[in-house]
Amino acid sequence: MPASTGVLIHQRIQLVNHFPEPVTVEALRRLGDGYELQVRRGDGTLDETILSAAEIEELLAGVQGESSRAALADPLRLRLLVESARIRLAYTHDRQFAVSLSGIRTLPHQVEAVYERMLPQPRLRFLLADDPGAGKTIMAGLYIKEMKLRQAVDRVLILVPAPLTIQWQPALGRSRGRAAALLRRNIPDHPCRQRPAADHQPVAAGDPSHQLD
Repeated sequence: MPASTGVLIHQRIQLVNHFPEPVTVEALRRLGDGYELQVRRGDGTLDETILSAAEIEELLAGVQGESSRAALADPLRLRLLVESARIRLAYTHDRQFAVSLSGIRTLPHQVEAVYERMLPQPRLRFLLADDPGAGKTIMAGLYIKEMKLRQAVDRVLILVPAPLTIQWQPALGRSRGRAAALLRRNIPDHPCRQRPAADHQPVAAGDPSHQLD
């Protein structure tokens, strides 16, 4: 028996003229001019069949061709795929993943508000009220970041009083990793006007928001 036929062992193959479903090769031995295969069927039972040398050669070509294609997979693209899955599911292992990514130092009441009060709620509608300087902007930014990491939201429009737009931009930048765009109706070439997808989290002044087009 040629050594190359050993690659068929434990391979799941399709033998159209022998079995109606794919089978797994358990053993293979030379039998005259052909080969005797012991296979395991889908229901777990063992069965046997005889294949000609031409059929074996065809199976070997198929298995070796699949191995060659697998060997040519781009390792960088594979790593990016794994990393994207890891980041997408990281919140299931790190319950404060947004805090870890943002690198900000949170206070206990901020963690409680975001991770114990807001995120567990099925209806995503809240009134976040606290004393001035308690970090409501940080809490809102962490909540938005967690929702984006969990792919629960895509676009967020933040409406704030006009005097606070400058305060919200850097505050959100610390929690999301980059500054939010300021949406102004008096800037005709603003990226959010020309390309709505340019920034998925713009900040707009709340007072004239009904006049934005």
